Amino acid sequence: MHVFADGISKVTLSNGNLRIMLTQRGADDSQVEAGTLIIPASQVSNILNGLASSLRELDEKLKAAKEEEPEEIEELS
Repeated sequence: MHVFADGISKVTLSNGNLRIMLTQRGADDSQVEAGTLIIPASQVSNILNGLASSLRELDEKLKAAKEEEPEEIEELS
């Protein structure tokens, strides 16, 4: 399942679960509920650490690709 979200409206901890209410921008810049991400509280740390690590790796790859880009343009000139 895929959920598009560009915002978070609310985060709560209840019954041992972290609930993250996701939103997306609707018509006229209104917020529309996109869904709720529910994570067992015991797994929140693992999931956040994994997400942070993945985003750091992606950032490094994007920076490396951006650094290579000017060289490619110079070679074409």
